[in-house]
Amino acid sequence: MSTDFRSEIFPLLEALCDDCLLSEGKDRLEKLVIESPEARRLYVNYMQLHGTLTWDASLTDASALVAFAEQSGQQKAPHRLAPLWKRLVPLGSVLAAALLVLVAVWMQFQPAPGPGGQPEVAQNVPSRPLDPDTLSENLPPLPAVAIDGPPRVMPDEPVVSPSPEPTVVAPRPVDDAALVAQIDELMEAQWAEQGVEPSPRAEDMEWLRRVYLDLLGHIPDTTSVDRFLADARRNKRALLVRELMQHPDHVRNLSTIWTNLLVGRSTERPIHREALSKFLREQFRQNRPWTETVARLVSAEGDGREVGEANFLLAHLNNQAVPATAVTARIFLCRQVQCTQCHKHPDSTHGGTMAEFWELNSFFQQADIVENRKYNPTTGREEIVSRSLVDRPEGGPTHYEDLRGVMIAAYPKFAGQEVSPDPATNRRQELARLMVSDGKRDLAAALVNRTWAQFFGHGLVNPIDDIGPHSPCSNPELFEALTNAVVATDFDLQRLQTWIVSSRAYHLSSQVTPTNASDEPVDGALPLFSRMYVKPLSAEQLFDSLLVATAANQAGTSYWEQAEATRQAWLSKFYSALENEENSEASTFGGTYAQTLMMMNGELVQRAISNAPGTVLNEIAHMTADDRTKVRSLSRAALGRDPRGQELAMFQSHAKRRDSTSPEPLGDLFWAYLNSTEFAVNH
Repeated sequence: MSTDFRSEIFPLLEALCDDCLLSEGKDRLEKLVIESPEARRLYVNYMQLHGTLTWDASLTDASALVAFAEQSGQQKAPHRLAPLWKRLVPLGSVLAAALLVLVAVWMQFQPAPGPGGQPEVAQNVPSRPLDPDTLSENLPPLPAVAIDGPPRVMPDEPVVSPSPEPTVVAPRPVDDAALVAQIDELMEAQWAEQGVEPSPRAEDMEWLRRVYLDLLGHIPDTTSVDRFLADARRNKRALLVRELMQHPDHVRNLSTIWTNLLVGRSTERPIHREALSKFLREQFRQNRPWTETVARLVSAEGDGREVGEANFLLAHLNNQAVPATAVTARIFLCRQVQCTQCHKHPDSTHGGTMAEFWELNSFFQQADIVENRKYNPTTGREEIVSRSLVDRPEGGPTHYEDLRGVMIAAYPKFAGQEVSPDPATNRRQELARLMVSDGKRDLAAALVNRTWAQFFGHGLVNPIDDIGPHSPCSNPELFEALTNAVVATDFDLQRLQTWIVSSRAYHLSSQVTPTNASDEPVDGALPLFSRMYVKPLSAEQLFDSLLVATAANQAGTSYWEQAEATRQAWLSKFYSALENEENSEASTFGGTYAQTLMMMNGELVQRAISNAPGTVLNEIAHMTADDRTKVRSLSRAALGRDPRGQELAMFQSHAKRRDSTSPEPLGDLFWAYLNSTEFAVNH
């Protein structure tokens, strides 16, 4: 029988599991199973994998069918197959479970993809919120990947890509509470082994500012601070994290982080940065599997204005695609391969070779950039209005010169898998497929390391983007456990973030104690995460936090209505693009807040401190309250904490000395808070 029977058997199985298969369909399915040994094997594997279904207790000859299917096909078939399927009872959503298992089995029995095969991009599956009671008191719940419940997809002007149609992959279950407990156990075991005592648990004010910066990209406003401190619920941290995960600024923050990683902050490159950010926002808002996002970025084609993901390679497809090769490996796999384009990696344990670099580079040799031009009647000539990423039907190897000066041919190869060099093969689609299948553990490990570093300032492996045997891991068992969990949950980034934020380590104070002073990764030691390391705010976090702290935007044009344009105009003063082996950036941003204030829009800053109507300072100055209350409000607005006794004393002393020509004491204090090192760091 022809292998084309697959296209017929799966709809029959799906209808069967949905209890809507008609008698003609049952007869046809029976015939397929009886006549084809491969169909029998497929049926048996389907039922074995279909763990969410149970057999009706009244069925008596299921074992006969299994025995029959395992034989060569010469034995007479059971009388009828239909009674076996008369009643299948789902332990969840039958349709969702059947569809998930359907594709899993389909991919198992698919022949190896030929030229032009499509990448296996995982589709997101419906979800349901986790029960807060399944996590401990301070472990924030988040919507989990499951096979029942409403879908997470909400339309919001998605950027449509011509990338290949994704397939649905069934995630294996992961117990979130058990995984977080495992993280804590592995961390505590390491602390005991290294002889360090962790810092005490962070107070609410310290933790609140931290989690806002890490999840939303800016500090909390005074209303949020007051509300959280007044909340008496025991699990208020867990409930807040759930709330922040669904906040629009969480998506905005993630898209900012990853846009910067993918194309940098500079606006000098001829790409449509906003279209890329929009694509990422939509992916993160829907919590799409990271495998899907990566595959679309690697295999995208089209106009950069319309296909946002195409801008990743549009930014790096220069110099024989050397930057595209290096950046793809560094960002998605956390591998530093750029040095191997002309020599073997200096660390013999790394294993990177020139051949491996150029084999990866060969996947990008069909890609090309087309400049889209339009006649401008004002200038009287054609001008470039956009750029498109296309693939040329070209085949053959890539050539490079080895250390002996000999020209060597390199054919597309990734994760040990060779790809046909035929012109009909779409190499980038094949690379995407291999990255999310054969290379998915490396993809998961890289995502774990980058996400961990986002919250702690240091990765489990450092440098963050150089994972390998040459880079020691601070906690290999923890790294392995998180990598396994990411793969098992279909690369659910929100759940990964929740596990990390739920861990005991994330709730520790940044206070250095005599028992953990040796845990200092800036001195070159492996980080033990026995306290929260102090992290300088990014340029974006500083800018956004100033706006939140002062509400200076309320004294004029709303910042949030033109946030990206305003912020990018400011950032452009600090960053410039370089054209080198990784298309990296030059930065003059030193992280000092004095530099930040000097370089920012002077009018905006002056408005914030000038007591203009609508600002935080103006609101506090006109409060019907004593000076202590006003100072406390200023301190919470800027630093997320109550003022210290020394700060109150200094303010009162300054207020007494002030004459009629002196600046407003509250304005002086607010300026001091905003200009402090404490404001410019996340602790």
